Amino acid sequence: MKMTFKALFTTALITILTSSLNQINAQTKVGIQAGYNISSVLMKDIDGKRNPTQSVSGFHIGLNVDMPLGKNFYFQPVLEYIIKGFEQNNNYFSGSDNEIKVKANYIQLPINFIYELNVDKGKLYFGAGPYVAYGIGGKWKSKTDVLIGDIRIENQGNVHFKNDFMNGSFGEYLYGKPWELGSNILLGYRFVNQLKVQINNQMGINNLQPKVGGASEGSVLKNRVWSFSLGYSF
Repeated sequence: MKMTFKALFTTALITILTSSLNQINAQTKVGIQAGYNISSVLMKDIDGKRNPTQSVSGFHIGLNVDMPLGKNFYFQPVLEYIIKGFEQNNNYFSGSDNEIKVKANYIQLPINFIYELNVDKGKLYFGAGPYVAYGIGGKWKSKTDVLIGDIRIENQGNVHFKNDFMNGSFGEYLYGKPWELGSNILLGYRFVNQLKVQINNQMGINNLQPKVGGASEGSVLKNRVWSFSLGYSF
């Protein structure tokens, strides 16, 4: 009798769990999204004085998964390629009276928690969460040629990422440390045909400024990004 009861209980439990997982899987949606972004950086010198920078344009493209957590709530990880960067006059790398534009390529993983409401025939949603990103390269371009020591190089080149300025490569712009952590907030609208429009604001949290010979000099570098996306869920 005890074995029969245990067997029935186990079978019922497995059935309920399987049914619940199947329901979640049925409600899970995979989507694609891409769009335009405007990026800049928060940059401060060793005295805490803010160095002015200008924004640059870029784009992003990626895949997202919408996983339901409950009524009107879902969890959304996103894997995307995104271009960040900034523009600046009198940059340490390009020299005085010179203008440099830097575009940095990242692979990024935002993890969003989203709440949605029925509005008209679609759904208005908003969310927030952390993100982690890794710098993989990029390009820099200046208005005139750059003089490094006594050597003049062309007005363009590659961007790389290192934890220490002493590991930099000649002629390449060292953007910052490769790993970035930040926060992400978003607002969007999903139409009945599963098309969606979305606005994001991302703010880097950790200091990307590389060390110098293993020591921190006290300056600050953090990414700032506004983006507009179009997406579709399958």
